[in-house]
Amino acid sequence: MAERAAVTTPGIVYISRIPPGMKHQKVRHLMSQFGGVGRVFLQPEDAAVRKRRQRFGGSKRKNFTEGWVEFDDKRIAKSVARSLNATQIGGQKHSRYYDDLWNIKYLPKFRWTHLTEKLAYEAAVRQQKMRTEMSQAKRETRFYMENVDKQKEFSAIEERKRKRGQETEQETHEWRMRSFRQRKTLKTDEESREANPVDVPSLVLSKVLPSDT
Repeated sequence: MAERAAVTTPGIVYISRIPPGMKHQKVRHLMSQFGGVGRVFLQPEDAAVRKRRQRFGGSKRKNFTEGWVEFDDKRIAKSVARSLNATQIGGQKHSRYYDDLWNIKYLPKFRWTHLTEKLAYEAAVRQQKMRTEMSQAKRETRFYMENVDKQKEFSAIEERKRKRGQETEQETHEWRMRSFRQRKTLKTDEESREANPVDVPSLVLSKVLPSDT
């Protein structure tokens, strides 16, 4: 009976917000003040969020968003969650966590295997999301390149049409110049007489007087 009474059931508390800059060691240290602590897991912030913060001049420190702490005894876990929730983290006055509040909750019937399954599921979801985004990006890139190729082909066709149009226009112009080149006109009888007037008296005398021969 004494051995059976000595066996305790672990209990897990969930911390919904981890103050910026707080690491595993700090969480373990703070929680260990209330009883034996087993495993501690803190969820790292999204890499894109961290890069965006650094790009705008923010802290380069790796932050965590939420955490789970396993106490050796679930009774201690219940007590910690009940007494610490919505209270000041505290510490020394100059501590960076002095004004932060605990957001902590006891998770009944929750086991560490549930957490690992949850994390594995979330990792699978992230991978699937990444594959979907990559596939979408590939489709968009392929669509863009196809449109670029079509635009190049269309531009080449238009350029050939333009060149053929210029050649046709030049040929038409030359044909018109050859077809409508001004020709030398024939003079009428009246114009010929005006140009070469006839000596009428001499013509009459030549008809009346016999020639010397």
